[in-house]
Amino acid sequence: MSTTLYRKYRPATFSELIGQKHVVQTLKNAVKTGRIGQAYLFAGPRGTGKTSIARIFAKTINCQHLKNGEPCLKCDSCGNILDGRALDIIEIDAASNTGVDNIRELRETVKLPPSSLKYKVYIIDEVHMLSGGAFNALLKTLEEPPANVVFILATTEVHKIPETILSRVQRFDFTRLKIEDIIKRLEEIAKLEKVKVDREALEIIASSSEGGMRNAESLLGQIIALEDKRITTKEVEFILGTVSEKFTAEFVELVIQKKYAEVFSKIGQLREMGIDFKNFAKSLLNYLRQMLVLKINPELGQKLSYEITKERLSQIKKQIASVETDEILNFINILQENTEKFKSSPVPQLFLEVAIAKLAAKNIKPENSSFPERRSPEETEEFNNSTEKIPLNPPSEKGEENKSDSPKIKPELPEKIKSANKNSSTDIDLVISGWGEIIDSLKSYNHSLSSVLKMCQPMLVEGKYLILRTKYSFYNDKIADTQNRLTIEKAIDKMTGVVLKLKPITEKDFAAQYPNFKEKKNLMQEAVDIFGGKIV
Repeated sequence: MSTTLYRKYRPATFSELIGQKHVVQTLKNAVKTGRIGQAYLFAGPRGTGKTSIARIFAKTINCQHLKNGEPCLKCDSCGNILDGRALDIIEIDAASNTGVDNIRELRETVKLPPSSLKYKVYIIDEVHMLSGGAFNALLKTLEEPPANVVFILATTEVHKIPETILSRVQRFDFTRLKIEDIIKRLEEIAKLEKVKVDREALEIIASSSEGGMRNAESLLGQIIALEDKRITTKEVEFILGTVSEKFTAEFVELVIQKKYAEVFSKIGQLREMGIDFKNFAKSLLNYLRQMLVLKINPELGQKLSYEITKERLSQIKKQIASVETDEILNFINILQENTEKFKSSPVPQLFLEVAIAKLAAKNIKPENSSFPERRSPEETEEFNNSTEKIPLNPPSEKGEENKSDSPKIKPELPEKIKSANKNSSTDIDLVISGWGEIIDSLKSYNHSLSSVLKMCQPMLVEGKYLILRTKYSFYNDKIADTQNRLTIEKAIDKMTGVVLKLKPITEKDFAAQYPNFKEKKNLMQEAVDIFGGKIV
């Protein structure tokens, strides 16, 4: 049976280790000065070298011919440990030996002196799996261990270990490995295995390993099992069910440029490639998170070196220059929301297609439309508050407003001067007389919304609010939608120069709330009523 790569190429000395320099340097200094502790705790993510360093440390403190804090690998002690014949190096899997009886048995054997080595070393892996009683039994041993015994506890969940244990050990926190370091190590292993692997394929493997060398080596072993001497990026994508960061970057770039038709083509490519869409969503969200972090604080690029290559970091910095923070947040929120919403959908790519469609609906507007971009609720509130402070131009002389040949009033406002201090009757006159133009301005932008407004009628202005009477509750709900409401408010603002907030209300409710209301008519309708005839 062939040996797995992570066992075959497990480091034998401190110098062969990748990463964890702070841990290595401290342990080497302890060996050089002879200040060997009696209990250590190695805490950190899976596959980051906890067990490997524990074994090297056990080998080092028992080596008969140390060289600068490194084991010689030639003496009898090193040979016995390397071959697994050293009875004084005891490895215990706490996940399988969780009970009090197991620890009591350990306490009995601790009293026995080493059989052939200088130190007896107990390496207890996944120590957080011990029961409460087992921890209590271990506590006494850690308080007063024999002089020639060293305990090395390893865990991935340090928060589950009692404080009484933590206070009696020297704690070392292991970090995830840099992606560049993982790629470099994988290149060395591939060379030793006489296999050529594309650089981009190695990036995919390193990225999928989530900072764990053991994970990366296991994935590489899975790829090499193809017995193909030339491993391409496509083969790795197919086997792992994921895509390269290059593909993800191109996908995001198309979204930034609002080329949604091409984005949907990319989704089709993913389907054809047989990519797991859940994995892609995870990669996409992580990429967007990296963009968000760098957008807020570009100096955090060094921190992200554990996750992405220098080339990818440079590309993200270029992308964030052409996108705003709220756009990144919006994409993340929509993607996360639809990932949860459609997680049980029989169509695997539906969540992604819906997310992109929502982005498109928010950002696309007709090329020839003169209608302004939508304003968020927060921006609208801020804008309304600021315009209240602007004084109104002095009113014109009495009767001057009736000199116009047109019955409709459409003020020319190159620089809009708006105020909530206007007389409310003037506001409602402007809105009523310009209602047809307001509806027409919406046709090319949102045809269904303009159709709804044809069935509605502006009635009166109450403070900052324009009361809009709707025929049915369905129309009321349609207009009350935040985006639709803001769209109509902008149209009113653009066509009349009046800043008002919309308040839709059904005919039945309006009659109940305003029983004495006398309906206003626009000038054209009043002329028709007085002189007879019809509007052509």
